[in-house]
Amino acid sequence: MMDENNYYIYCIALNAFDIEEEVIGHNHQIIFKVVYKDLAAYVSRTALTYFETSYDNLQCHEKVISELMKNTGVLPMCFSTICKSKESVIEMLQKYYDQFIQNLEDVAGKVELGIKAFYKIDFEEEDKKDKELLKIPKDYMLKRYERYCNRQKQINEILLPIETSHKVLVEIAADSCYTKPLKNNLIFNASYLVLKDKKECFDLAVEEMQKNNPAYKILYSGPWPAYHFVNIVREGEENE
Repeated sequence: MMDENNYYIYCIALNAFDIEEEVIGHNHQIIFKVVYKDLAAYVSRTALTYFETSYDNLQCHEKVISELMKNTGVLPMCFSTICKSKESVIEMLQKYYDQFIQNLEDVAGKVELGIKAFYKIDFEEEDKKDKELLKIPKDYMLKRYERYCNRQKQINEILLPIETSHKVLVEIAADSCYTKPLKNNLIFNASYLVLKDKKECFDLAVEEMQKNNPAYKILYSGPWPAYHFVNIVREGEENE
């Protein structure tokens, strides 16, 4: 029989709530709370010290947090956060107590919503043609630079309507962050921290964004736990 003394941590909450309906985590283990002062870590027991980043494992992690956040605001922990004992969980809550409290205050009454915008940009064919037509290195490099300038202009033009809509969403949100991956047709990937009572307003703004940009595939997701807006500085990372 495996010794399941390790504790997998899903999230942290303030003023520990009791789990009214049974929530099941990894390896079909029941979720329970470990309390320190007014903080609670919601955990399940496991024999493992690390979980593979598989689809099923990630889905289980997300499902547990989504179930728990129905009760109150929670601070999601990173996937595969595991402590070796109940005492270690309490030590973690004690060690980062002030940061947990601050982060919980920052996300209280808010949810995370996501926007992904897709648009097909394919420059590979142009590169192949350049190599075939231009055999002289200098001509090839000049052509490459010309292509680069034209691409940047094209990319800016493609991003402009999405960034215009983004500015509207930022006005509604309490906080936001985004990247421009420009990979696999994903040109814009943003997360927004939105007050629950402003979600309907945010929904309408996203609908307008989708309606005004039919050439783009715009995916709207959430509400999620506030993963992108949790900021815990671990010991030894202060100056990194």
